[in-house]
Amino acid sequence: MNRIPALPAHRPPSTLEIPADLLVGRSSVFSALIDHMPRTDSGSAPGVMLTGPAGMGRSSVLRAFCDLVAPQASVLLAGPLDGTWYDAAGSARGDAPLGRPSPGGGPLSCHQLHETVLELCRRGPVVLAVDDAHLSRPQSLRALDYVLRRSLGLPLLPVITAAPVAEPPALARLLTHHAWTTVELTPLSDADIAELLTRRLGHEPCATLLRECLERSEGNPSAVHALADRHTGTPDATDDETGNGPTTSQGLGALPSSASAVLSAVAVLGCADPELVSELIRMPLPAVRRALHQLTERRVLPLGGPRAPSRGPAAVVPDGLSSDDLLPLYARAARLLEDAGRPPAQVADVLLRIRYGAAPWMLEALYSAALSSDSPDAAVRYLSHALDIGAGENTRMLRRIRALLADTLSTAAPELAVHHLNTLLASSTDGHELADIALRYADTLVVLGRGDEAARLLADVLDHRAGIGKVVVPQESRPALESALLLTGALGPGTVHWVRERSLASGEPAGNSPGDRRLRLARAALSVLSGRPVREHPRLRAVDAPGTPLDDLSLIASAVVANLTDDNTAALDTLDRLLGSRLRGELDPSRIHALTVRALVLSATGDLLAAERDSRHALELERRRGDGPAVTSAVVFAYVLAQRGTMAAAAAVLSEVACTELRRLSYIHPVYWWATAAVRRAEGDLRGALITLRASGRALGPEGTESPLVLPWWLEASDLLTELGRPAEARRVAAQGGAHIARSDTPRSAGLALLARGLATPGRAGHRLLDEACARLADSPARLLRARAEYALGAALLDDGDPLAARPRLRTALDLMTGCGAGNAAKGVRLRLAEAGGRPRQPTSRPDDALTTRERRVAALAMAGRSNREIAEALYITRRTVELHLTHTYQKLGVSGREELVGVLRATPRPCAAQAGDGGR
Repeated sequence: MNRIPALPAHRPPSTLEIPADLLVGRSSVFSALIDHMPRTDSGSAPGVMLTGPAGMGRSSVLRAFCDLVAPQASVLLAGPLDGTWYDAAGSARGDAPLGRPSPGGGPLSCHQLHETVLELCRRGPVVLAVDDAHLSRPQSLRALDYVLRRSLGLPLLPVITAAPVAEPPALARLLTHHAWTTVELTPLSDADIAELLTRRLGHEPCATLLRECLERSEGNPSAVHALADRHTGTPDATDDETGNGPTTSQGLGALPSSASAVLSAVAVLGCADPELVSELIRMPLPAVRRALHQLTERRVLPLGGPRAPSRGPAAVVPDGLSSDDLLPLYARAARLLEDAGRPPAQVADVLLRIRYGAAPWMLEALYSAALSSDSPDAAVRYLSHALDIGAGENTRMLRRIRALLADTLSTAAPELAVHHLNTLLASSTDGHELADIALRYADTLVVLGRGDEAARLLADVLDHRAGIGKVVVPQESRPALESALLLTGALGPGTVHWVRERSLASGEPAGNSPGDRRLRLARAALSVLSGRPVREHPRLRAVDAPGTPLDDLSLIASAVVANLTDDNTAALDTLDRLLGSRLRGELDPSRIHALTVRALVLSATGDLLAAERDSRHALELERRRGDGPAVTSAVVFAYVLAQRGTMAAAAAVLSEVACTELRRLSYIHPVYWWATAAVRRAEGDLRGALITLRASGRALGPEGTESPLVLPWWLEASDLLTELGRPAEARRVAAQGGAHIARSDTPRSAGLALLARGLATPGRAGHRLLDEACARLADSPARLLRARAEYALGAALLDDGDPLAARPRLRTALDLMTGCGAGNAAKGVRLRLAEAGGRPRQPTSRPDDALTTRERRVAALAMAGRSNREIAEALYITRRTVELHLTHTYQKLGVSGREELVGVLRATPRPCAAQAGDGGR
């Protein structure tokens, strides 16, 4: 494992003293850092962020602090390669050099870093240090965030350095989620500058040099070092805040003044274009060309020639010249690049160096660069900087910038987008804009899993409550907001009943706009989930294609409505269309939700192999997101595994899910209890399974307020009560469930009610109910429920002494379960079939093993494109026999024709096509 080795135990940092020869002028900073050091038993300390302008020595202070505490604490330092961490603690003890990488040299995952920190915290305090956290190292910052979230109470101190520039999303998340103390590095005093020069020179500086340093450095340690280097002629590494390594003179002081001026212009422009350099510093073009040639010969510029770009703004700064000295040139350089038609990103990179006083064209340039950027991080950087420097400028332009920033962050860092959306919402003066912002706000909250908050926000906007202002949403925009309110509110236990009451109190939309269609869909979804019939067929397409998170939520809701009304084809078509679109990335929550719902739809129709594949994929994606426990997909995965009969695997998945995480997910809590009950029943704990099933019913809602079709727990409870010898109670539970389900007029609902009553009714009356349940479920897509009914009838007939009548029922149940991929769950069916005189095949998880040898041969030839006549001739049978074999095959596999047959059997091909002519009679 790529893990940093454990260090010896450390003493508590109670005896730390600041050496007299430490960095000049920074004793107060070191005192503040030492005061934050935790003791072994003191728990976590607030993080410390060192900040200050370029050249103030942030990196030097951090390195010196790590050296200072290394003898008494473990120190882990983030490396320059994103995700890598170094053991910096051994440097002071002499047993490991500073910067020794972890074994393997590769990045550490969040989990690996957390394990390492836990191990080190057992031995003493731990310091986690990140230098230049404003640079692009999202993996390192995410790992630090992950550790801090899970290390409450441990003796841990995070220390980071950051420049006072726009914060990238990863750093902003880190600063938002945890407590931080900001320590700003201020300029050195005159006495500190004199002491620093004395240390560098080995003697007191002359009055001329001291005066020059006081006037030119403005207390910046980097500038003091540069002036000392130029005076002594001996280069010394300084704290370079640009991240490009130490800055040395390397003989540049001997450059002509014209070459030094050209080098400054190249640093500002970020390119070495002679015409632009000439225009910027108003130097004749021939002189610029000569200076560029000199700089190239001295290897100050890239060897590719004077037009070769540098490594970005201020990549090469003349000796003794700080970045601040170049500030007056940046605005003019950006304008030259803009007028020359250079790419927007090149113009914006120069504008990032400007700290205040933005002109309107600068805001437009930063906005254009963000629009054309392929990198969300770059777009956020441009837009955030525009907001920083554009305070007081054109309000309309700043609103456009803030709106684009919110849109960009809603995908990359939705928790940061909320602040900007809230600002836009509170300051909106137009009803149409208010509705648009509210929908985007709701979209972002849905991505964050805060659907209940989104619903209440939309209610405030629609009902014109305090905090939104005096702007009223126009009538034509209200249906879209109302539908979003219903869909998002149905996700949370705190709002689900409230939105149902709101839906019942509101009138039916009369128009046919997209908002009206979506509102009708939301009302239909709430109706079927509550067990009420829908007035019109639910095959509603409120949105034509996937788009925003609310569009995707509407598509998922329409699939749920179609599935609960037995329109399974429409449900799967909708989910396939959603998953086949280009979502906002593989880890987009909409993709995970769609995969999870499709797994539930597929399991309801008996395609358990595909359901397991989808739920497993959803679980993998949710774990990769890393923004919390993978609860929903894990529960659905366990639910599918339990239906397949792999109870040990289902129990293992359920053991990873904490019940406390389920309470905020009202729609998944009952599924968790159902799967748990199935595991307990398989283990022989019938009473425990019954208690768990009743918990599932309570999670769905009191007295059947939720649709009994969503999860028919009462069917399993009735069966368990019968097995426990409590038939009267079983009949009462079955009657209650059947009464609620009667409101849904579908073959599945009718079959469920008949099955529950049949399980609880003894004798011939029960046989008739079960027979009718088999007939009704045969017309529905619920193949597993039909298998349940066939088995119940076969077992009842066998118990009454009629094995001949029981045998075909048990055979049908076994074939259906095998075709569904639930062969592992059919142990009892095989035993009863053998008891009835049948010859059950060995358990299998292959759907085509439900077919006889002749049926497989007919199916193989049909998949190969043969007609019924050609199949009959190849197998020496009649066309009528071919039709019967195909009909039985379709029924066992739950398909409606040859096209679907190919999809089911393609994954399990049989070598029967080549032998189709053998043994045909």
